[in-house]
Amino acid sequence: IDRIPKVLQDAVVAIEDKRFWSHRGVDLKALVRAAYVNATEGRIVEGGSTITQQYVKNTIVGNDRTLKRKIREARLAWDLEHDFSKGEILEKYLNTIYFGKGAYGVQSAARKYFSKRASQLNLVESALLAGLIAAPERYDPVDVPEAAIGRRNLVLARMLDLGMIEEPV
Repeated sequence: IDRIPKVLQDAVVAIEDKRFWSHRGVDLKALVRAAYVNATEGRIVEGGSTITQQYVKNTIVGNDRTLKRKIREARLAWDLEHDFSKGEILEKYLNTIYFGKGAYGVQSAARKYFSKRASQLNLVESALLAGLIAAPERYDPVDVPEAAIGRRNLVLARMLDLGMIEEPV
């Protein structure tokens, strides 16, 4: 994790799981909020998964859309939070998550999109990569640059709101 820039770590936490550093693998507030929004909209609009849950889903339990899978995912995320530090969990997540264009993990994504090592990424590049996680094809900076820039700007706004950066870029 020490080779992954703090701005990239912060960007991912800001957009994917703003309470990552304080919850224990499952964020009940986020789950309740997502359930309310989804019920109100009549379709799935928001997810309530934490970074830890996403890591468990991607590496252990898979993508089945069942309550049984979701409960197992939450239990395993809770257990993982007791076995590893937050830094270790974030590192595992960042090294396995899909960023699009065949890039799994931040090193691969940094090389694919910016032709550099992850350790060399700046704030704007980090925000763009963090924005890809939710939907790599929808926010692809090569194929849909307008969407990628909009998503990147949302990541930067969240970082500003959370006090992770001091002034807008």
